[in-house]
Amino acid sequence: MSHTNFIPIEESPISFSYLRKFNLAMGILHLIQAIVMAWLGTVLDFKRDIYTFYLTFNMGAPKPNPEVAFTFSAVGLWVSAFLGMSALAHFLIAGPFYNFYVRKLKQYFNPIRWFEYALSSSTMIVFIALLFGVWDGWTLFLIFGINATMNLFGYSQELQNGPEAMESGNINWTNYFFGWFAGIFPWIVAIAYYINVDGTPPDFVTYILIVEIILFNSFAFNMALQYLRVGPWKDYLYGERMYQILSLVAKTLLAWLVFGGIFQPE
Repeated sequence: MSHTNFIPIEESPISFSYLRKFNLAMGILHLIQAIVMAWLGTVLDFKRDIYTFYLTFNMGAPKPNPEVAFTFSAVGLWVSAFLGMSALAHFLIAGPFYNFYVRKLKQYFNPIRWFEYALSSSTMIVFIALLFGVWDGWTLFLIFGINATMNLFGYSQELQNGPEAMESGNINWTNYFFGWFAGIFPWIVAIAYYINVDGTPPDFVTYILIVEIILFNSFAFNMALQYLRVGPWKDYLYGERMYQILSLVAKTLLAWLVFGGIFQPE
């Protein structure tokens, strides 16, 4: 059967065996960096107090009472964590979950991707927000949850638009736009803290803001290009491979921008 604007999975030039090797390679690249980041963190003196702002009632007039809930100092482990999450997901795909991965890809769906992103990208944006001055523990908790919800909308989008929708082009975009709606709020908070800082933020913080906003949004554009069948994205597996490349680039740049910036002399 000939298709001019859509390439079904079974006709893709990208084979499942190729994707298995590709996932293995991506896993190795993530793991190497995770180990390096964990080691770099051992020689880094970086601390941030994380606060709670519970109310104190004094003569009927409530006032916020900031208290240090804990001190964040595990930069190396935190950065290593989101790299390690991706490494684990890639190794599971290339190993014990391979048959599950292939079966779901034939349905134009990769649930492993969305669960991994829900954890790893949420860990990333919490750390980005912390660098921008969001030091309230419960705000960081909400940022994690909202970003994870955004990725679960991605899960629902693919779940809802299976083979019939992909082949006919009759796509339901509801979850896609709900994902955009959820995903914008953590960035609004982070940008608000960034632009209202008293003084000039370090250059590396500005670079992180610009680079990661572009890269975070690129995942949504990759999905849109798949559903709109634009150019090579008319092959779903091309978009699948792009997700993996974008994930590696986003995590790599954030990791090295963080350490490159923090290691800069005062």
